[in-house]
Amino acid sequence: MSTYQLNIKSEATLEKLQKGLYIFIYRASRIPPHLGILLNGKIYDISLQGPNIALGIDEFYQTIDKRKMETVFIELQLPVFNNFIDEILVDCINKYQKVSEEVSCLFPIREFLASVFYNPKMEKAEFIFELIPVLDEHKLIKNTTQLNLDKKLCKNVLTLNTYKKEDIKNCIAALNRKEELAC
Repeated sequence: MSTYQLNIKSEATLEKLQKGLYIFIYRASRIPPHLGILLNGKIYDISLQGPNIALGIDEFYQTIDKRKMETVFIELQLPVFNNFIDEILVDCINKYQKVSEEVSCLFPIREFLASVFYNPKMEKAEFIFELIPVLDEHKLIKNTTQLNLDKKLCKNVLTLNTYKKEDIKNCIAALNRKEELAC
């Protein structure tokens, strides 16, 4: 299995996450991880249950801390025009609604980033490890922080495994089975 590497600059704090634009990689060392956007302390993502729009970061941060969930926050430069950034983000989330075998949690993120940064190359990324180099190439990554990954860092570098579409489909199928059993 191949890997990709992220340079991690510091540990994330709730205070710092209240402002700015971030991609979060939740359960970062799992295959696949869960992805979403954090905009000025509000969470935007899609899951099997549906969209999460403008949920406060506080509870999510407490869950990450309490359960020791490995999470990466990639802070991005804010687009030049950011008056309607939250409306564009909500439109992208609503377009996809929820994760399925055909739709991953990356889809609204890549469409949103392609829209606000006017870069169609971002929308072609199939995985987060394909999107990060495009963001880096265009100097859009401002900072990369983490929670609960200290033991996995080597000289401030986090090495994560890549994955395939089949891994995403298998994960979704497993989560659907688990949900059926809970009913």
